[in-house]
Amino acid sequence: MHIIYHCYGGTHTSVIASYIHIGVLPADKVPTKEEIEGIPMFDRLNGQNDTGHIVSIGTDEYGNNVYSLGVKNGKKLVEPALKDLYYHLFNTNDGLLIIDTSSATNWIMKIGGFTSIALKMPVIGRPLVSYGVTKAYKNIVQIVKNVKAQESAEYNAIKR
Repeated sequence: MHIIYHCYGGTHTSVIASYIHIGVLPADKVPTKEEIEGIPMFDRLNGQNDTGHIVSIGTDEYGNNVYSLGVKNGKKLVEPALKDLYYHLFNTNDGLLIIDTSSATNWIMKIGGFTSIALKMPVIGRPLVSYGVTKAYKNIVQIVKNVKAQESAEYNAIKR
């Protein structure tokens, strides 16, 4: 299975959700600012995770691949394109989950992310976006829990 979390820039909620999904970040408590900022792709564009690039984050307990993706304003184009490509490759869309994490993004994260990435002022923006993540963390965890429930149901259906 391939699980793709996406958000506007691909460096905040989708990255945090991906790392929660693979167990690097906890689902049962809010991590510290240092733990959040220590995530390799968090609030950082490096060419690999620029908008439109699917970044492999790791594998989960079922052996499924987990990815992060920034889509900017192209969500209405990217999701159907990914589904179409997957279908053309595998003749099915079973095994592909595309999850929009944008609903968990709060205004603090938006301001911090804009300041850090667009204005190239991470010394100001990153602490803001990290603080915003701590406030939105329970919502991000809930998105991941919903995905894991769906993933578990599909895994159990395959095993039968």
